[in-house]
Amino acid sequence: MNNPGGGVTVMSEETVTAAVREFCGYAEPELDLEDVCLEVRAGAAEVGRALARRVRHITALDESLEALADGKRRADRDALTNITFQRGDAAALPYLDRTFTLLLCNDALGTVADPVAVLRELVRVSRPGAGIVVADPDFSEADLCALVVAAGGEIKRSKTSGSRAFVHATAH
Repeated sequence: MNNPGGGVTVMSEETVTAAVREFCGYAEPELDLEDVCLEVRAGAAEVGRALARRVRHITALDESLEALADGKRRADRDALTNITFQRGDAAALPYLDRTFTLLLCNDALGTVADPVAVLRELVRVSRPGAGIVVADPDFSEADLCALVVAAGGEIKRSKTSGSRAFVHATAH
């Protein structure tokens, strides 16, 4: 995660666990056992692994093979068989339009050069009515909502909790 000083902030495992728990709680109303999900900039897919037993399938996409391999090891250890790990760029998703029913991006938009490009891709690959759930500490709630709208999303709800903004949207 970026910090205002320009470096990368290292988060403790407890902080990461709490952030994942909070994100999953915010995403809870959108979960369905039939969901086909995409988590972008997933790292080791902490969110995807936490939600895997609540949905049909999750694809965890990240640019780091090392992070994906770590997530795969952890998913295997936890006997999660409905999660796929794929290397890729969140700003140029390798999926067809209207592929996913739930799209997730947790604490990652502040680390990309063009957050609207990432959000535009999430909108593109979302099925009609699909939920797009985003959280980020690097944007205010109003700014995160504005980015989602600029990418073609329609805001359903939003909130600020601590230093993180949360948005649930759907594609227009």
